[in-house]
Amino acid sequence: MSDIEVVQDAVEGAIEKKLLEEYEFSVNKQDSIKSRLQRNFLVISVAIVLLMSIFSLTYFYFFTKREAVSLIRNKIQLADVFMEAKKNETLAFAESIAADRSIQIGIDLASREKLTEYLMPQVAKEKMYYVTVFDSGGSIMADIGKTDSELFTGRKQISPSEQVVLQEALKDRKIIDTINLVNGLQELFPAYIAAVPVKRNNEVTGIVMVRFVFSDNFEFFSQLSRNLQSDLAIYVNAEPVIATDDLAITLEHYNDIALLKKNTERISLTGAGLNEYRGIFSTNGDPVAVLHVYLSSLPYITTFGAAALIYAILAVCIIIIVSFMVIRISATILNPIGQLLDGVNVVRSGNLAHEIVLTVKDEIGRLGTAFNEMRAQLNEKIFTIQEMNRGLEKTVEDRTRTIETLNNKMKHYLSPQLYASIAGGDREVSTEKHYRKKLTIFFSDIVDFTKTTESMEPEDLSALLNSYLDNMARIAEKYGGTIDKYVGDAVMVFFGDPEFTSDQDHALRAVKMGMEMLERLAELRIEWESAGIERPFHARMGINTGYCTIGNFGSETKMDYTIIGGNVNLAARYESAAKPDTILISYETYMLVRDEIECAEAGEYSLKGISSPVKAYNPVRVKNSKKSASLIKIVDGREIVFQNKVVDIDTLSIEEKRELLLNIRDVFDIIKGK
Repeated sequence: MSDIEVVQDAVEGAIEKKLLEEYEFSVNKQDSIKSRLQRNFLVISVAIVLLMSIFSLTYFYFFTKREAVSLIRNKIQLADVFMEAKKNETLAFAESIAADRSIQIGIDLASREKLTEYLMPQVAKEKMYYVTVFDSGGSIMADIGKTDSELFTGRKQISPSEQVVLQEALKDRKIIDTINLVNGLQELFPAYIAAVPVKRNNEVTGIVMVRFVFSDNFEFFSQLSRNLQSDLAIYVNAEPVIATDDLAITLEHYNDIALLKKNTERISLTGAGLNEYRGIFSTNGDPVAVLHVYLSSLPYITTFGAAALIYAILAVCIIIIVSFMVIRISATILNPIGQLLDGVNVVRSGNLAHEIVLTVKDEIGRLGTAFNEMRAQLNEKIFTIQEMNRGLEKTVEDRTRTIETLNNKMKHYLSPQLYASIAGGDREVSTEKHYRKKLTIFFSDIVDFTKTTESMEPEDLSALLNSYLDNMARIAEKYGGTIDKYVGDAVMVFFGDPEFTSDQDHALRAVKMGMEMLERLAELRIEWESAGIERPFHARMGINTGYCTIGNFGSETKMDYTIIGGNVNLAARYESAAKPDTILISYETYMLVRDEIECAEAGEYSLKGISSPVKAYNPVRVKNSKKSASLIKIVDGREIVFQNKVVDIDTLSIEEKRELLLNIRDVFDIIKGK
């Protein structure tokens, strides 16, 4: 059944179903004009309110966000001020110790115990610093700090960064910097470090080194958080070393800030809150840590909620007012429409003489007048339409049969891929559009076909040629090749259009197709020789891969969908240069198939029309294929069955040659024994 017949059946079924339904027109409450007016006015009102609300809330959002950005920036700047002050305090504390007369005397006397005993109360009083005193040679004389700190876990000596600061201080320089300290477990601890020389008579006799370790001074950061009214966190390698709340950062974001020095802010007026990130660097610009200031977005959420509630109340009030107005207005429209609907039901029942009378003079009244005029013409139109329908159905049936016949015939003149592309509407019938595409092109030709034609009758030759071409075409379709044309005994096939997979797949399918064609031709020669054909066909084949121009070529009245270009000519030249029953493939094709097809070098060829010699290869076999060299089968040790199979000895592997020799030896032994 054609598509048109299916549509006709569906239409007729719908008409019959409609005639069996309730005879009178009726309007559902949901579909009435009153309901639609109410819905439309409500939709318009709600849309206006929503647009106003969205505009207002959007403006409020961006205004608030701008204020939030300014606020969080001020907070992190204030945090920088506090931390810079703490950094300066660290230096001042180191200077006060270095200037202490008792410290100078303790260093001169090299009294480690006295230095430690003297420093202990001062460090305990501050409760936030680590103090180390070195002699002029850089050896530790006193090391005072929080003994329960993780910084001292496995720590036996100062870290390399502290060593750098110490060496600078020994050069009579005051040092204040931000570095990462390292304990014995190779864990990092960001800290402010100050190193001040202790001098006597303008000579450096020792060094006082003071460190303010971030992770051991939670009280300072807690106080800073209260002053800023926001939470703080300091990260090293994306891990928090100190935080006043459960804050986190991704490693990627950390690297952007610490390594790429991209200070960022992430502002969200919803649950994510206000976040400002800033890198903490040493004096020479090395990344030490990342400072994170966080401010809750709860106040903004509360404000937005209140604004949304106000707009919701406003919207409800507007909708109530509009609904009342719609009910009053719709009543003046419904009565004439009801009269019109009653008259339509009478006419629909078959009484075409019934006249609809409406007293209103608006659009509904004019609609009633127009309906009366239409009713008068309806009866005479019905008969005309029925006659036209009967003629149209017959015409559609005839055209459908003609189209199906033409389609069936056209399939035999086009390749399956091209036919499907044209039938599906993917191809335009135009000679103006062409495009470049990388294809694999295959040519085959019968060797000495002219001599064969001279020794055969035309009828026998036609049957033999058709048998050959039919077998070749079946193999081409099996491998998905597009048969471009038959030119006498020659066959042209290409891969890659209209169906594209990959260049390697196209080349593999083309080579495997050619190898199977040669195998099938060898089998056909045995059949033809058995049928008395004196000169059965031998073929040569050529394959090349490259860019071609593809499209419709010809005139507007007669055109061919084909390919042209230098690579097409090159494939034809390879075919002409090939020996009988062999395939010559180009270097480009060889590079695509060499992993799956075993090939033999055929040397270089100087081809007609090609400026320089080109390499060529002969495909030998598909790698890892299970190819049997057995030609003879022995049954029950006495029956010899010769299989109808051709084996090319030149392409056999050592294992296959051995199997063939063993097969022949078994036959020889059986015949000799009999």
